[in-house]
Amino acid sequence: MTIEAVVFTSFFSLFLVSAVLWFVFSYGVIPKIDKRMEDAGESRACSTDIMGLRVLMIATAIGVPMGNPLNHDGNPLIDARSIRPYALKAEKLIGTALVVSFYSAMLIGLIGSFFIPES
Repeated sequence: MTIEAVVFTSFFSLFLVSAVLWFVFSYGVIPKIDKRMEDAGESRACSTDIMGLRVLMIATAIGVPMGNPLNHDGNPLIDARSIRPYALKAEKLIGTALVVSFYSAMLIGLIGSFFIPES
């Protein structure tokens, strides 16, 4: 198996996994979190949606530990500390799986593009 086939297969499989998780997270988890926050008197989790980025930002907020470059207090678009208490453990696991699969696919695609021949 060539390096190009490995890169393509790993990228495509991770991309499909992240697409399924994106769908599950955006239509299954986010509405529940929004409802819990509205019932508690809070505003909606991450009211700004930049071409679907809201899904990834909420998944990062609940699935990645605080205090690292991906999830920090200085993000002007989302307040991760206010969202975290409203997410259940299973929802946090789905968010973590989404973040890991999405960023892994992007990293493999970026690094793997250097191994694909130009001809």
